[in-house]
Amino acid sequence: MKKTELNEKLQVADRVLKLPIYVFSEVAEQKKLHDPEWLIDLSLGSPDLPTPVPVMECLRKSVEVVSNHGYPPFDGKDNLTQEIAKWFENRFGVKTNKSNVLPLIGSKEGLAHLPLVYINPGDISLIPDPHYPVHHRGSVLAGAEIYSLPLKQENDFLPDLAAIPPDIANKAKIIIISYPNNPTGAVSNPEFMRELVAFCRKYNILLCHDLAYSEIGFDGPKPQSIFEYISFDEPAIEFFTFSKTYHMAGWRIGFCVGNKEVVNNLYSLKTNMDYGIFGAIQDAAVEALKLPEPYYNDLKLIYKNRVDLVHSRLTEAFDWDIFKAKGGMYLWLPVPEKFEGFGRDFAIGLLKNFGVVTTPGIAFGKEGRDYVRLAMVQSEDKLIEASERIIKYVKGLI
Repeated sequence: MKKTELNEKLQVADRVLKLPIYVFSEVAEQKKLHDPEWLIDLSLGSPDLPTPVPVMECLRKSVEVVSNHGYPPFDGKDNLTQEIAKWFENRFGVKTNKSNVLPLIGSKEGLAHLPLVYINPGDISLIPDPHYPVHHRGSVLAGAEIYSLPLKQENDFLPDLAAIPPDIANKAKIIIISYPNNPTGAVSNPEFMRELVAFCRKYNILLCHDLAYSEIGFDGPKPQSIFEYISFDEPAIEFFTFSKTYHMAGWRIGFCVGNKEVVNNLYSLKTNMDYGIFGAIQDAAVEALKLPEPYYNDLKLIYKNRVDLVHSRLTEAFDWDIFKAKGGMYLWLPVPEKFEGFGRDFAIGLLKNFGVVTTPGIAFGKEGRDYVRLAMVQSEDKLIEASERIIKYVKGLI
């Protein structure tokens, strides 16, 4: 971000100058230079599948309800918050109620606003690296000092909490995690979750879990909620989205579940910044939460098959140490040694020469410098073609 050239008085605020270039927008600009019919876009995690029919039918009916055309309730419709609480209890076996629930204009909105509620300039946020960008940038906008927690493949992309210096932990106000993880595809385990909760209790840190991929775990137990390990009486909050689970990325709706005081404080901020979610979209979200268990089984299988397909083709073509994603909708691809340190160059070359659009790993933090992320958001036929193009590209480099 550059300073404005308008005049000395109208300088861009420091909080904005601290933000790096949003690489997703940079990739979008590069895409404009090529024939869209030629491109295979694996950059954004925007599902290619249609929103379920019952959800669409509900929306069509609800847009004709006159009351939906006015301002919606700030804290969401009662039937939506009640359905969220019911879904959460059925899914995780943890009883809650609407006082612990807040609908959001997408989970990204809530994740960006949460640090503004609790962070004062100079406070410390503990942020994994690599990370979904808003985990880092929400704290930057709030004026936090960021202490990075490197995620390494040898540790299954889980942060080493024991390596955090006690003086940092004592000053830290918030920690943000996300499993299944974007961009690595790693998942958590009960041992780590217990260690994480014990760490947050010891140092009185607000625990924030981005559970965007709650229904996309491949092998073993389903992805877990932090509230299977910590109570609603403690400082913790969890974020969910309809974007990935129900193919509703453009609808902009999500929700959080958490400690009543934390949720209420986030609600207080939001009442000063937005007017909530269009009522018809809330009605459709209720319908989405009522989808039967086979829907979720099919969803998980779709992404598992896609991940397995691309992973097997790339690793069979080369001796390529690619982490096998255990959840989510991505492959975290280490770039060949020729490009070590320059995943961005690898991504741009792949786009320009072979039409496969990926996201440079540096978009997710310094630890992503040697990687690119592939989003499994195309049909299997397209993913096979993309894999062949990537193989040809790499063969030309080694």
